[in-house]
Amino acid sequence: MRYLAVVVFALVFLFSLCAGAKWVSPFNLSGGDAFLLFSIRLPRVLMATSVGALLGLSGAVYQMVLGNPLADGFTVGAASSCALGAVFAISFGAPLFMVGFSALVFGLLGFSVVYFLSMRGDFVEPVTMVLAGIVVNIIASSAMSFLKFLKEESVLSVVFWMMGFISFVGWKKVLCEVVVLVLALLAVFRKAGALDVLCFDEASAFSTGVDVAAMRRYFFFWATLMVAFSVAFTGVIAFVGLIVPHVARALVGADAKRVLISSCYGGALLLLLSDALSRSILIGGGELPVGIITSFCGGGFFLYLLMKRRSYWHV
Repeated sequence: MRYLAVVVFALVFLFSLCAGAKWVSPFNLSGGDAFLLFSIRLPRVLMATSVGALLGLSGAVYQMVLGNPLADGFTVGAASSCALGAVFAISFGAPLFMVGFSALVFGLLGFSVVYFLSMRGDFVEPVTMVLAGIVVNIIASSAMSFLKFLKEESVLSVVFWMMGFISFVGWKKVLCEVVVLVLALLAVFRKAGALDVLCFDEASAFSTGVDVAAMRRYFFFWATLMVAFSVAFTGVIAFVGLIVPHVARALVGADAKRVLISSCYGGALLLLLSDALSRSILIGGGELPVGIITSFCGGGFFLYLLMKRRSYWHV
């Protein structure tokens, strides 16, 4: 099964590398094709891989910590807060590193508000957290609309960025995303046993001796960090963190380590395929923002669940 997964990933990676307005065969490269393949598409494909893995992993962490199959960076307000921070930096012409830093700061602040609103004593109410996340989403959206009105000269770049777009990727961005992904994987897997405990109800989790509040803060910080760096570099790419962990849990069961690694893998595959499709679907060399593709996939997936009256969370 592992070998099959590696082969599938390698084939999807190669397909995404070759696909686009111009199909490039790696076995018959001209000088221009080699430049296109290795200098433009390769960093873009690596970015899609790392961002997809980050979004899938963050969604899995949010869902397991909250015990809520509809939790991800968007439903708990982290992604919209990160987006507000990035839009704020873009609107005022900040350099790239400040866009990422601003997204992280706003994301942590926004999620902190959601977290404290959902606390009842020592317990977190998952339903209240989602509702608080919706409130933060509304406030963040209103603030972003105000910034677009205030800074008309940046409206086009902000709107385009908010659709989710993997383009103009340099090696520095790729390296930053890969470093964040490696650090997040190490941090989350180091405490994966606590994630299994947090999936229980509050009373059962407390009875195991685990510091539930501290562990929740730990995982929330890393999940929000992953969302922040994804949003800062590629804009708002919805549904990856919601769909992938949902399906991963159905395929591999409830064990935290298996869900985490499957979510990383599935997120990378989904975004690789979505990015390849976004480069290939329009006639004449145009590109769709990848966030549009993932939104269509997410809408179709949850429509299927509604029609079948089932949830993979309980499988």
